Formats: sequence, C-alpha cells, structure tokens
Amino acid sequence: MTANFKACVFFVAGACAGFFCFQNLAMASDYSTPLSGIRVEDKFEFHIGEGVFQKFWVPAPSSTTASDGLGPLFNTRSCNNCHINNGRGHAPEANISGLSVPSFLIRLGKSYPVLDENTIYPHVGDKRYGHQFQSQSTLGVLAEGDYSLTYSTHIETLKDGTQVTLRQPNLHWNTLHYGDFETDTGFTMLVSPALVGMGLLNNIPDETIMANADPDDKNNDGISGRVSWISNNQEKVIGRFGYKASVANISAQNQSAFNTDLGLSTPLNPSASGDCTEFQTDCMTSANGNSIHLDNLEVDKQQARLVDLFISLSSPPAMRNLTSTDFLDGKRLFDDGGCASCHIPKMQTGGYSSFAVLNHRTFYPFTDMLLHDMGEGLASGFPSFSASPREWRTAPLWGIGLSEKVSGRVGFLHDGRARNIEEAILWHGGEAKDSQEFYKSLHKEHRNKLIYFLESL
Repeated sequence: MTANFKACVFFVAGACAGFFCFQNLAMASDYSTPLSGIRVEDKFEFHIGEGVFQKFWVPAPSSTTASDGLGPLFNTRSCNNCHINNGRGHAPEANISGLSVPSFLIRLGKSYPVLDENTIYPHVGDKRYGHQFQSQSTLGVLAEGDYSLTYSTHIETLKDGTQVTLRQPNLHWNTLHYGDFETDTGFTMLVSPALVGMGLLNNIPDETIMANADPDDKNNDGISGRVSWISNNQEKVIGRFGYKASVANISAQNQSAFNTDLGLSTPLNPSASGDCTEFQTDCMTSANGNSIHLDNLEVDKQQARLVDLFISLSSPPAMRNLTSTDFLDGKRLFDDGGCASCHIPKMQTGGYSSFAVLNHRTFYPFTDMLLHDMGEGLASGFPSFSASPREWRTAPLWGIGLSEKVSGRVGFLHDGRARNIEEAILWHGGEAKDSQEFYKSLHKEHRNKLIYFLESL
C-alpha cells in the first residue's frame, strides 16, 4: 500500500523559483501519479509542475510577482479548483448561484446554421461577454454577472419495466452587468473534464485517428465518426482535446485555460486582460502581472512547460477486476452493444514525443478521438470548428469508475447532467441510439455487469 505523504521542495528553474508542496494521497492520486518508467529528472519536474497546477493566483499588483495577475475577470484562482486531483467537475444543483461551482463553465459562441460537414466554423464569442462567461472579478472590476440552473426531467422505461429519471439542465441568467447578449449568441454548458492520460492521447498518430474515421459509413454499421479539423494559426490540423475536440494539443489546452479561466497571460495567449472585451473598459485597463523576469507574461514559458509536463506525464489508472467473471461478461456485453465501435479499447502512441516514456506505448483509453452525432438531446448551443452542435468527441472511458474517489464528486457527459454511468448511457442518441436501445433491453443482472465493467476501466 502506498503511504500518504506531503512534501515541499524549493526549486530554481530558469526564471521561476519558490516553494511548492505536493501531496500523494493513496485514496486520491489515481489521475495524478506519474507514468511508470519516467526519468528521475522528469519526475522531479513533474511534481514542480503539479505545484504550479495547484497554486492559487492573486490579483496584481502583489508582492508575489510569480503568482500575480489573476483576472481581471476569471472563473477560478487555481487549475486544481476545477480539476481536483486531475478529476472532472460537476454541475450546480438547482437554484443555486453558478459562481459557487468553479468547475462548471458556460461557453459562448455563434449559433451559425450548419452548412456542411466540411465547414470549419470560426470560434467567435459574444461581443460584450467574450468566449466564456466569468462571474468573478478582481477589485474595481465588475464581474459579468451570475446565473443558476433548473432541471427538466423525463423518465426512460427499460424493457424489464425499470424506470430511470434523466435530468436536463436549463440555464437562467440572474444578472448581466454588461448588457444583453447578441441575438445570435449561443450557450454551451460544460463541466471541467478529467485530465487522464493526456500525454498518451496527445501522441496518438494523426494517421491512426484518420484511419478510424468513416464519415460516409461505408461499412454500414451506423457509425460515421469524423476527424475534428480545426484552424490553428491559419493551419488546418486535427483537434484532440475538449468535448468538441476543438484544441490541437496539450500546450494549447493548458494555456487556453490559464488565459480564459484565470485571466492570465501566457506565451500562446499574451493578453493580460484574458477574455475581456472592449465593452469592459475597467477590465481592459486594470493592472496586470506581466513581469520582465517572466518573459513579460504572467505565466511564463517555464511555468507553462512545467504544467504541460505534469499533464503529459500523469498516468491513467490501471484497469481493475480483469479476472472477474462479471468483468469478462460485461466486456462481452460492451462489444455486443456496439460500444467499442466508438469507444475503441486499445491505442498505441507514435515515436515523436520528446518524452521517451510516451513513445511506442500501448494503452487502453476506450476512445477513437473522433466526432460523432449524439442526437438532439445532447446538442450544444453552437458549432465549434468542424463539430456541429450534435457532434462530440468520443469520451475516453478509462478511470471513469474512480471519478468520485478522485475528486469527491461525480457528473458525466459534457454538462454533468448524468449523475451516474447508467444515466450517461441512456442519454446516448444519434449514432449511439442502437447502443442505448441495447442497454435498455438488458435484464438488470446484465446491466449491472456492463456497469461493473465500465467502472473497472
């Protein structure tokens, strides 16, 4: 058994220096332990990167120049607030202030008409509120407002008569401090995703992702996964991360979160005003934490690199219960239900990573990294690059059964509406409708075995 411990280190790494503490909890480290075979020097920087990930940022100006620059508008003060132990977030309960749940976000975009599958829609936010609604702010800057949720419910009746109540979130704006949204602004509610095995997913060869695509369903299995093509610095590249596969790589994902969620300038997103717009003048003119010794940024190249390393080298948890009869029966049901058509069990990385431990490695994420139509019930409020509102990247299933253990909370699907795995399955529509119907047709004993298999991944 791994012992619990907390350790602090003083480090000097380029322009960054300071104390960081990291804690290894036997009951809560399944998403944030380093990959096996990691080099000693990488393991040391892994824990420093974990410290940057966990630290609280403060507004500028501050005597703590390595940690200032928060905001002026923001959703949270620390990466770890949204991804506790690298885990997933959860949705607010009904009728409470949305700002009380930092791991729940509202993205803003344009509700363009869907033209064709080859269209790459630009990611344009609302002219007053930007790309994400931020309900917290630094002193002297008015936050964007507040919201709450209510939930509509409906009952799914399974073949054996079992009834399952499903909930769907409804968004209500309580206050809007900068006027009305544009009439064509759409809203998508999201919980922060689990950061599981990101370095491995980042290093799946493009050729593998493209080979699994079948946009015209030429094999007639009802599944037509598409590659998510995005525009990255005017270059067309494959999107891998985010619920819509709208981000190309780990560094872009991390720096986007720093800039939008915390309002911090980074090498890829140098605006110290974060997601502020021209209508938010106090925000645009607020003090920032850009420092010469930090590349005239708030999150300098070194801190960005260390967080990238921590996220890249965090290991997915090992599968459990592999020899159990229920596990093996559940695996057969998973295959019989067509689930593996999208949730492909096995992948292998290429040989291009600067971290040798990530190269030519076989792993089991249960995803094809492709976009699939999941039905109108799960549709987002706007398209994202090549993903239509109904399309979502296949969610990796590894570690799904450890969600509550890791972060102390649970909430599945993009907006956390599903309170357990069964509810998530029953929300599957579109291309996954046949798999949903297969699950509904099972007897309780077989449903339990399938859930047991999923919880063991």
